[in-house]
Amino acid sequence: MNLWWSALIGVGALMLLIRGRGFWAGAGLGLLYGFGLFTPLLHFTMVGMGNPIGWIALTVFESLYLAGFGGAWAVVSRLPRLKGSSGGLRVLRRVPTGVANVLAFALLWSGVEELRSVWPLGGFPFGRLAFAMADAPVLPAAAYLGSAGVGLLVALAAACAAHAAQAVYKRRVIPVVVSTVLAATLLVAPHALPLDTRAENGTVRIGAVQGNVATDFEDAFNRALEVTGNHAAATKELASDVGPGGLDLVVWPENSADLDPRDYPASATIVDEAARAVQAPVLVGAVPFVGDIRYNDILVWNPGDGAGKSDHPYYRKHRPVPFAEYIPARSLVRRLTTQVDRVGVDMRPGTGSSTLTVPAAAQGRAITFAMGVCFEVAYDDILRTGVKQGGQAIIIPTNNASFLDSGEAAQQLAQGRVQAVVHGRSVIQASTVGYTAIINPRGKVEQVTRPYTRASLVADVALRSSQTIADRLGPWPGIIILTGAVVMIAAGILNLVRLRRKAAAPARRRRG
Repeated sequence: MNLWWSALIGVGALMLLIRGRGFWAGAGLGLLYGFGLFTPLLHFTMVGMGNPIGWIALTVFESLYLAGFGGAWAVVSRLPRLKGSSGGLRVLRRVPTGVANVLAFALLWSGVEELRSVWPLGGFPFGRLAFAMADAPVLPAAAYLGSAGVGLLVALAAACAAHAAQAVYKRRVIPVVVSTVLAATLLVAPHALPLDTRAENGTVRIGAVQGNVATDFEDAFNRALEVTGNHAAATKELASDVGPGGLDLVVWPENSADLDPRDYPASATIVDEAARAVQAPVLVGAVPFVGDIRYNDILVWNPGDGAGKSDHPYYRKHRPVPFAEYIPARSLVRRLTTQVDRVGVDMRPGTGSSTLTVPAAAQGRAITFAMGVCFEVAYDDILRTGVKQGGQAIIIPTNNASFLDSGEAAQQLAQGRVQAVVHGRSVIQASTVGYTAIINPRGKVEQVTRPYTRASLVADVALRSSQTIADRLGPWPGIIILTGAVVMIAAGILNLVRLRRKAAAPARRRRG
């Protein structure tokens, strides 16, 4: 269901609920709001683990950010200008009270959202306002301001809507009209922004394969070569449909080779037979073990030649997921729960390029793709690096099998749609179980498979080399938003100190 507008109601209601309260009341309400947001959003972590420990821990941790936001907004909303009084920050003295409230609230919300998206351990961007806007008219703004900027626009619109609702209650007609028009403008005006999505360097004909995994996926990955065989069979079916040599490359998902074909001859034979059938390079997901560590690779497998025959034979996942693919401070966390031992071998981040260069079988040229594996689709900076390194389209291999029929796969698809616009690139998402999808640079899903089916997609994908304004700005929108939020919080704290000193002054005089 397309419910992007509901984010406005939730965020706007929070603004009114906390405004003017004390710090602890604001923090408590923010915490409850966080529970309401993250409990259903992150339910997939329970499905993936098979127990609620990780779900509870992550929900509580993410909710603490909103508790901090609630306390900060309670303090900042008591600034004189935001209460309609004179004094306070000089920059706000000539700003109408309603405008000051809207700006301060949106800046604080977006600042906290940016903080939790980058810190600690690389952050966790799931639940950003921008990722709820894949079907909203504000989406084109992502090409200009990135995910952080879209979140700020939506927060501003939510605050305007809340101000309009408050004005209705107070029967003040002009503020209702002005606030409503501003909210609508912030949401709808970006729809008119130009998006350059034309193919600048021709197209590449890609096959994306979803081999499917049995619902007892853990056993499936333990049954040697079953997952690899599923994807090889789907690739051979694809080859019979399009004809040998009809594709430039084929994309398999993350973990599509349950045994690394670089180390296991039986796996190599299966992968190579599929590559020979389709007569094109195959991108294969594999997990190599090096001593007591492991990596998450997407490698280029050339028919007949195998992997490692080029200068850039694989992409190694740069940002493994903490507490899922590796355990930070393992000995300390083990004191809390032995569940950490389910991750027996920690995954280490790759340090190489953020791209893969693939020889296009039918074109006689090499094509460079920006890469991101699974959850990396949620991080603007990872995909931006690949685009700046020459990626002409974005490939996202993922393995959603452990999350079964939870909402994780749908969230990831929405994130891919937003990232397509942020970076002005087509996105090819290949999943073991769904959704495998082709997304154009406008964020529209052109093709998508059904979950838990063996299927494949074929598309002529536009190749682009120009960079969006968002990519040229890089991290600066987020930095500016976060800095502005810190300034607002500092001003709120100073004002609180001033008020307490003022309240304590008569008592000091009496004692004197």
